[in-house]
Amino acid sequence: MRKTLVRTWMKLNQRETLRRHAALQRSQWLSPLEMEALTLDRMRAMMRHAAAQVPYYKDLFRREGFDPEISRLDRLAALPPLDRATLVSRFDDLRAGDRSPGARPRTTGGSTGTPVRVLLDEAEMASRAARQMRGLCWLGWRPGGRLAYLWGSDADAREHKGWLGTARDAVTGVVWLDAFTLRQEDLDAHLRTLERHDPDVLIGYPSSLHVMARRALDRGRTLRLRGIETSAEVLSPRVREDLEVAFGCAVRDRYGCREAGIVAHECEAGRLHTYAESVHVEIVEGSVLLTTLDNRAMPLIRYRNEDLAEFSTEGCPCGRGLPSLGRVLGRSADIIRSPAGRLIHGEFFTHLFYDAPGVKRFQVRQAALDHLVISVVSDREFDDRARSRLVEKIARHGDPGFRIEWRDVTAIEPGPAGKHRFTLSDLPS
Repeated sequence: MRKTLVRTWMKLNQRETLRRHAALQRSQWLSPLEMEALTLDRMRAMMRHAAAQVPYYKDLFRREGFDPEISRLDRLAALPPLDRATLVSRFDDLRAGDRSPGARPRTTGGSTGTPVRVLLDEAEMASRAARQMRGLCWLGWRPGGRLAYLWGSDADAREHKGWLGTARDAVTGVVWLDAFTLRQEDLDAHLRTLERHDPDVLIGYPSSLHVMARRALDRGRTLRLRGIETSAEVLSPRVREDLEVAFGCAVRDRYGCREAGIVAHECEAGRLHTYAESVHVEIVEGSVLLTTLDNRAMPLIRYRNEDLAEFSTEGCPCGRGLPSLGRVLGRSADIIRSPAGRLIHGEFFTHLFYDAPGVKRFQVRQAALDHLVISVVSDREFDDRARSRLVEKIARHGDPGFRIEWRDVTAIEPGPAGKHRFTLSDLPS
């Protein structure tokens, strides 16, 4: 009965998402050549739109002598990459002149701690939802099935709060669990909720899921799910193994970013396939460059999201014609341990800095159990009052026992993998 109600609700409220999902379900079985032709056709349409409607690209194409009617995908290499700094400084010029109706901003701190905004139109939002649905279907989920999230993003959590969010979750079979604070009593409560809710798929950060899995194993409380979907961090073999044992199901990874949505998803054969119908992926000297093919409100062309990855050149036994990534490198968020024994997800600090005035870059290092060193690249807007507000939030939502040391720096060097990490812990794991 509930699944029938959910499907009816989706048909009434998510008609475009369902249409796009059906198209993705068909296109995944195209041959590699057919998939490339589909991507190229959609790429040309987006290039024409960008040349006509987006001031930044109109000037760039003219300056570079770039013809939007490209005959091959590799012709994109004639354009310079778009970096985060340019996305921030040229935001208005990167908006389409026709200002798509229903477009809304989305803010991301990413794993670099540098907040950026993008504008999403209704087609892009439907595309993102449809991409998630296809990935979940690879785990055996079907529309109307129950989902659980162990997640922490404020932007995502807003949709699940208040009476309207609670009612929607109850109807659609969604449960939302907080991934920011992971005390033992929180973990036990999460496990009890999962037992009652009985979701088909659990979605979350690998590090938070791992902490919950270890708690379940320690207490002998294994659950049986249809699947687990991990995201936002690198999924290590050890974490995958522990999750499979604790929850008795397949674990599949997905890769994406706030600016472009879900970029790739792991299939049943263990390959990370890109969503070539919606996001074109290039890897240049290890750096990921993304071109979005659905979002006309703010197209991103060769956007460097500061991730490192590599392509797989091997065919996939699953039979899908989608390109595959070999590995995604340099994406992880450390768990911070507090003096009171709480475990705090690293992205807690990213969200604290989203709206902090004047902050260009930051890094939180746990030097000792009670000692946090916060390095900040900032301008004059980041004053003592702004620091005090952050300290108060860390004390209220993290732990009042932290001793915080501020360091004003001109630059924060990347880690060994070439990727900036917004949290680091010097404590033994």
